[in-house]
Amino acid sequence: MPPYKMIELFAGIGGIRLGFERAFGNEVETVFVSEIDKYAVQTYRKNFDTPAKIFGDIRDIDEKNIPAFDICLAGFPCQAFSIAGKKQGFNDDYYGEYRGTLFREVVRVCDFHKPKIIFCENVKGLVIHDKGRTFKTICDAFEKRGYKLHYKILNSKNFGLAQNRERIYIVCFRNDIDDSNFKFPEPTNKKVTLAEILEEAPILAKYYLSETYVKIRRRKLWIKNYGRARKKLLFSTCIAKFRFKVLQRIILKLYELRKLSGVRQVPSI
Repeated sequence: MPPYKMIELFAGIGGIRLGFERAFGNEVETVFVSEIDKYAVQTYRKNFDTPAKIFGDIRDIDEKNIPAFDICLAGFPCQAFSIAGKKQGFNDDYYGEYRGTLFREVVRVCDFHKPKIIFCENVKGLVIHDKGRTFKTICDAFEKRGYKLHYKILNSKNFGLAQNRERIYIVCFRNDIDDSNFKFPEPTNKKVTLAEILEEAPILAKYYLSETYVKIRRRKLWIKNYGRARKKLLFSTCIAKFRFKVLQRIILKLYELRKLSGVRQVPSI
């Protein structure tokens, strides 16, 4: 039996788990998985045979019903903190769901089970969101429950992957665990191109976009950009007309003032 048991929350298709299994081999066993996206679950099941059941929304699961574990993997939702999103943080409202507060589910589960290690991954924008206050709140939540934190922003392209993907990695050790030898890996700086990882031909046609679809997408993009440019032009025109009218009124007022006062020169403004 493997010495370490893991759970994976907000599992996606199991990317974090795959990394841990490659690193620890037969020394780890995943005993619980939670993911709400049905398509992600389908892919997860293609990637992994265990555990037998993949649970849904972690908010609906009592922490007492989760098996005991040593390591918690959690890639809690990042949209609320991403620089590509609205960056609403804890106030992020996505169809009535506050995705920015879901890290508290990780805290809730781990506060009950007290695992040796908690491993979290998120977008780099988490560190600077709300001038760092959001990240401090998350760190404080783990520290108050007896954990020491290590964190660092790493880019996948520096570790032999054909992707520019910056993410913050948070590693929490329970206070009674010796973390003196822990350090984040140094970049390998091995450059890998997309061509190196693509499968060799022939590739099934279903994986290609048809020329018709590409043409439609290009046309929609052109129309979208044209609409934006037209709006900017109209806005600039309106501003120019407004300024002209204001200036015209000022000149008329000054002209009337000169007539009433008998001044031959228009006073400077």
